[in-house]
Amino acid sequence: MKKMFQKLFCLTVALVLLLSFCLTVGAETTLPPYCRDDGNVLTLAQQDELNSLLQQISERLELTVAICTVKSLNDDIEDVARRQFKYVNHPYSDGVILLVAMEEREWYIYTTGDAYDYLTDAALDDIEDAVIPFMSDGNYHKAFRTYAQLCDKYLTMGKDGTPYEGPFPWLQNIAIALGLGLLVGLITVSVMRSKLKSVRPRREAHEYTRPGSMNITVSRDLFLYRTIHRRPKPKDTSSGSRSGGSRSGGRGGRF
Repeated sequence: MKKMFQKLFCLTVALVLLLSFCLTVGAETTLPPYCRDDGNVLTLAQQDELNSLLQQISERLELTVAICTVKSLNDDIEDVARRQFKYVNHPYSDGVILLVAMEEREWYIYTTGDAYDYLTDAALDDIEDAVIPFMSDGNYHKAFRTYAQLCDKYLTMGKDGTPYEGPFPWLQNIAIALGLGLLVGLITVSVMRSKLKSVRPRREAHEYTRPGSMNITVSRDLFLYRTIHRRPKPKDTSSGSRSGGSRSGGRGGRF
C-alpha cells in the first residue's frame, strides 16, 4: 500500500512538472519576437541577442522597438512596415520598427503613437547616418545594435520631455549674426552719408525760384485726367481643412 502511494505521488509530481513545462513553453512561444529575421542575415545567436536587447528596451520604455528583415517585398515598403508593426501582437501599440528588404536593398523606419513624437527628424537623421553605412557593408548585426541603442537614447529623451532637436547650428547662427551686423552697418553708413549732403531735393516748385523774380497774374486749376484702379473681389477657393491625424510616419531609402 505504501509503495502504491509513493508511485501515485511520483506520477502526480511528474504530471504537474510536465504541465508546467508545457505552459511555460506555450507562453514563451506566444510572445512575438522583437527581432524577426525572415531575410536570414543574422545567426541564431545574434538574433537571440538582439531580441533580448529590444525586449529590455521596449519593456523599460513601454514602447515597442522592433526589427524585421524580409527576403523581398510584395508591396510598397512603407505599407509592409506598417502591417508588420500592426499585426504582430506586441504588448505596446506605440513604437518603432526597422524593416529591411534584402532583394530590393531597401529599408524603412516606421514610427507610430508616442514614438512618432519622440523620434524627431533630427533623431531619425542621426539613426540613418549611423545605421545605414553598416548595412551597406553587410554588417547587419552591428547596424541593428546601433539602431536599438539610438532608439533607446532618443525615445528616453522624448519620454523625459526633451526630444532631440539636433546639435546647435553654429554655422547657421554665425551667418545670421554676420548678416545682421552687415545690415546694421549699411543703415548706419547711409544715415551718416545723408547728413553730409549740403543740397537736398525740394518738395515744392516755388522753393526753386528767387523771391520777387516771378509775378503770377492768372491762376487756374485744370482737371486733366482721372486714374481708376479696379480690384476683383477675392473668391473663396478653400476646399476644407484636414483635422486629426494618425500620428504615424517614417522614412526610408536604399542601402
